[in-house]
Amino acid sequence: MESRRTTRGFIAAMLMAAVLPGCGGRKDESAALPEIRLNVNLVTNPSFEEWNGFMPVGWQMRVFSGEGKTMNMYGKNAEHSFSGGHSYFLRGLSYTDKWMVLSQTHPVRPGYEVHFSGHIKTDNIQRGKGQDDNANLFLIFRDKDGRRLNDRYYADAWTNRRVGTGNWAFDEEKAEVPDGAVSMEIGLINRMTGFAYFDDISLVIRQKLVWQEKETKFITFRWQPQRPFPQEDMDREARLVEAIAAEVGIKKTEKRIYYRLYPDEQMFFDVTGKKRYQPFTRWADRELHTLAAYEDHEMIHLILYDLGTPPFGLAKGLVFHFRAKYNGWDLHNAAKQDLFRKDLPALFRTINQRDFADSKVSVTVPAWGSFVTWLIDRQGMDKILELYKSTNGITESGPFSARFKSVYGVDFQKMDQDWRWFLLRYECDAAADTIF
Repeated sequence: MESRRTTRGFIAAMLMAAVLPGCGGRKDESAALPEIRLNVNLVTNPSFEEWNGFMPVGWQMRVFSGEGKTMNMYGKNAEHSFSGGHSYFLRGLSYTDKWMVLSQTHPVRPGYEVHFSGHIKTDNIQRGKGQDDNANLFLIFRDKDGRRLNDRYYADAWTNRRVGTGNWAFDEEKAEVPDGAVSMEIGLINRMTGFAYFDDISLVIRQKLVWQEKETKFITFRWQPQRPFPQEDMDREARLVEAIAAEVGIKKTEKRIYYRLYPDEQMFFDVTGKKRYQPFTRWADRELHTLAAYEDHEMIHLILYDLGTPPFGLAKGLVFHFRAKYNGWDLHNAAKQDLFRKDLPALFRTINQRDFADSKVSVTVPAWGSFVTWLIDRQGMDKILELYKSTNGITESGPFSARFKSVYGVDFQKMDQDWRWFLLRYECDAAADTIF
């Protein structure tokens, strides 16, 4: 509540200052700027649960491009939704020649950042002859006369373009508000053949923060002046990431890793839009947002990001192999205790991410960490990296097992059994480490 009063007070003060005479008696041009709301979702009816006939309340359809007579299809969908009972769909046909978009317009001011996001599901999205490859969310800025400030591209900012068939996935992007902008349009677009479904749309204006920063080989550390980043923590983090990069043969990352250290929870909430605190990672931008001055879990994921996205268990297993190595944990002993308690699941049953999440994660994660460490100790890092890269995008046990055998020459389930025999013979004097 206090932050809302502060925000309202800030905007009110800006508006009051705008109408006071400036030097030389000239009027301040900021008097024409609209009132805005910060750190809240501006979208009306973001989940498409309220309808006025065939139109979702708060939204409008408009022609985006094309002068033909065959419009793309659009409307309410009750079969597919990420939350609630409805989503909105846009469907293009191979012969569509008039493209409609669903959009909302909201006031905005220069000097701020706009964050927009939504959940998108696709069904057989393909780029037909003469079609553009846009199936995503877009943002357009306009001046006081309603004209675009820059029409070089189809929009000023947009989320990742979608293609093919895929389940619900979250996309987000941000943009700086340009000089001269007084309004912005957020829109849902699909100018391709196939179905695109949209749900839980968000549009948030945030204050643009000026970060202090320091660059190391792989990481750019960023912080606010009121809470400087401790030098010893930056050095420790950089050493960890560089050591792991050397082990897996990474000399240069596709994108730098950005480590944002926040001074307090309130600023974390305001910038990320989260309502409760836990470290937050924007994978596409390689950004870690946290209150902790040292973090190894997500940072190891980020340095391994360019190697691919194998099944969740394997990805977690390699991360926890390194966490255990640099924290002095005994993953084998932890897995052995779970094996004796008959809690250890068959690893092939945890390949699918949904099945992995449904398992007892406090058991499954160290189990995969132990298994990966055992494989590395037996046959080296190169083999596990070959498996890691070759199972990129695999989500089911069948294809994973086939790739596993092609790399190691042994059935995955047979190797799982051998690992369990190793655990039974494993000797350690200490009690199992508490990893979580």
